[in-house]
Amino acid sequence: MIQEIRLENFLFMQKAELNFCKGLNVITGETGAGKSILLEAVKLLLGKKARSGIILPGKETARVQAQFSIKNQLELQKFLEEAGFLNEDDPASLIIARTFKQDGAGKILVNGLLTTVAFIRQIGPYLMEIHGQNEHQTLLTPETQRKYLDRTGSEAHQKNLDALKAVFNERQKLQQQYLELEQRQQHSTQRINELQVMVRELESLNLKDENEEELLKEELKKLAHSEQIINHLQAATLALSGEDEIFGATSLCHKMVENLRKIAEYDSRIAEAEERAASIYHELQDLEAELTDIADSTELDPDKLYDIQSRLSEISRISRKYNTNFNGLFELIKSANEELSDLYEPDSKREKLRKALDEVNARFSQLLDKVSKERQKLGNALEKLVSQEMESLGFNSATFKIELTSINPGASGAEQVEFVVSLNPGAPGGPLRKIASGGELSRVALAIKKVLARSDELPTLLFDEIDAGIGGKTAEAVASSLRALGEEKQVILVTHLHQIAKEGNYHFTVSKTVDNEQTQVSIQIVDGSQRVAEIARMLGHTDNDGLTFAKNLLQKSEN
Repeated sequence: MIQEIRLENFLFMQKAELNFCKGLNVITGETGAGKSILLEAVKLLLGKKARSGIILPGKETARVQAQFSIKNQLELQKFLEEAGFLNEDDPASLIIARTFKQDGAGKILVNGLLTTVAFIRQIGPYLMEIHGQNEHQTLLTPETQRKYLDRTGSEAHQKNLDALKAVFNERQKLQQQYLELEQRQQHSTQRINELQVMVRELESLNLKDENEEELLKEELKKLAHSEQIINHLQAATLALSGEDEIFGATSLCHKMVENLRKIAEYDSRIAEAEERAASIYHELQDLEAELTDIADSTELDPDKLYDIQSRLSEISRISRKYNTNFNGLFELIKSANEELSDLYEPDSKREKLRKALDEVNARFSQLLDKVSKERQKLGNALEKLVSQEMESLGFNSATFKIELTSINPGASGAEQVEFVVSLNPGAPGGPLRKIASGGELSRVALAIKKVLARSDELPTLLFDEIDAGIGGKTAEAVASSLRALGEEKQVILVTHLHQIAKEGNYHFTVSKTVDNEQTQVSIQIVDGSQRVAEIARMLGHTDNDGLTFAKNLLQKSEN
């Protein structure tokens, strides 16, 4: 349920803070005063794409924010928690805010966390539905009518619908696999030859170790520079060992140790130095031996160098040929052998797929039958309820029927749903999309929504001038229906009719002023004498008689 909405520099409204109640909230005002501003703000909070010109002229930024109570909406709370947007301090509270800037930038926050338009579009269906002249057009589509019918079903029906969609997708996937198998087998001989050539070429590489390429490159680097390595190693060893009468580093270090040993007993510092020198001497001996071993083991092997270069060249050639890298060759030979196995045993693969298709077709058929039978029952029940509501809204002897027409089975079932109405006695019935005028459509939509209100958990309904084109007794009937709907749902309604406005639990008025060629719109709650004056304005009689009449209407409604 929406509790509060705040607007700042939005369209022609500088600042507004509105608190809504649980029942029927009515919004009235002169034609052109800006009553649609609130509707536009709500649509933006539910994910509508922002358009240019929504910032109050002369301002740089605009902001819309709404606070919702989601106390009993456990599914929404779970969704927010999984997405990381649940208000941990108050899980029953949800705040959505959008800011807009002249340069096109802006922010969307859910419970204070930055998010996207796509995310708030996912939240919207949990919070409210908007019904207006434009929104009514969706009611005319068979898809929407099917969804409305299904919403009246039990939890078991909803599970069957979900299962039907899942089985349909599984069925589509298996059918695609079967088709691809058939297509492959039509060209199986050619494909087998191609794969056999590929496998022979890949197996000729004798691939065993996925690290082979790196090891070969390391070995190649050593062999390519082996002569340079040996020469420098020998020079380094000579620097340690010495040559002829020239002392090397090892010999000089040994001489240093001997000299220090002779005087070590006279000074403890010299003894420590002698120990360090001896350690260095032994390290140099080990280093000299190690360098000698490396030099001796380094190969000058042109044949081995050639073999490695040839091996790497062949690996590179085949990798380029099949557009992969060295590691990809291992996966390529695996997939080629698997495809060959399928092609060698087409009947076995086909039989497995056919068996799987038979099983999924059986489940699909069972679910289609369950969904169809349940829709027939739901349709019979909905027909009676909506017909009763339509009669209370001024349709004398009106009838409402739901026709189920067989279509090709799909993810949504095997029937098209069509709402058929007969609005006048003796008049032939027909599809709602062909029979109802604008005002009639509004009342039919209200009848349907009132019935649906008892079968879903949606907390809020927002109606934008659904009373267009009605008056008199029909307006009173619509007002009564809206008041009853407000006892089950939170209803927010933009209206021009005093018959409906007088039934509101909360009453807001919208006014427009022009000052120095600048238009500004304000909205405020009215009560007491202010509300009496607004009802009198809607009646078109603002004199004392009109005010008295308006006051009596409100008192009668309250009673």
